[in-house]
Amino acid sequence: MSSSTSRRQRVRDATLRELMSVSREILTSQGVEALTIRAVAREMGMTPPGIYRYFDSHRKLMDAVIVDILDELTEYIASATDEQDKSDAARRLIAASRALRRWAVEHVPEFQLALVVATPEDDDAVVRQARAQVGAFFGDIFLHVWHEYGASATVPGIHPAASEALADRLLERLQIPLPSSEAAVAFTRCWLRLFGMVCVESLGLTRVIGDHSGALFEAELSDLARMLGLPESALEAGR
Repeated sequence: MSSSTSRRQRVRDATLRELMSVSREILTSQGVEALTIRAVAREMGMTPPGIYRYFDSHRKLMDAVIVDILDELTEYIASATDEQDKSDAARRLIAASRALRRWAVEHVPEFQLALVVATPEDDDAVVRQARAQVGAFFGDIFLHVWHEYGASATVPGIHPAASEALADRLLERLQIPLPSSEAAVAFTRCWLRLFGMVCVESLGLTRVIGDHSGALFEAELSDLARMLGLPESALEAGR
């Protein structure tokens, strides 16, 4: 690569980073409806055709913002998890869970755009992969928990065959290899309860009833830890 080509690439990369920063500032300060090509161009001091040199449609811009958000979220969870002993799967799972909740309530517009109001059937492959990586991160930790504690769980009120079919679909979407249908159902139950609780809190529904500190999330997390047979000490992780 020539020096001029390298320089052009550095300029392009710097502009892309600024485009993401400006787009997310518009998202967080004005809402998703305000995040348009024209608005980004105005904040960047560019013309709309100049933005189209980087993103050929509004959808492509939104997809890039979603991927940027999910990469940041995954990195945040991974960083919090790495503060725990790598051999202690239970504490790593609890720390990752608390990190997911903490990031979501501190970045509500981003979390809702990327994971709450998602339309997976319309996503391109890169966006689907970015969304799947969050669940897959938890799936990898769960695999170690399953092997270490021999956890077992079922989905109450659902026939086991139906539970397995639903679990298989989730694992296929998240690209998570688990050793048995029992493990798949247990992970599905845990993931949907955990992720669902975070979504509910990010929407502000728990604050309506006076929960401003995540007490309901903590109760759910404690219940899931007991279901998986985790030691009580694991619940101290990531506080």
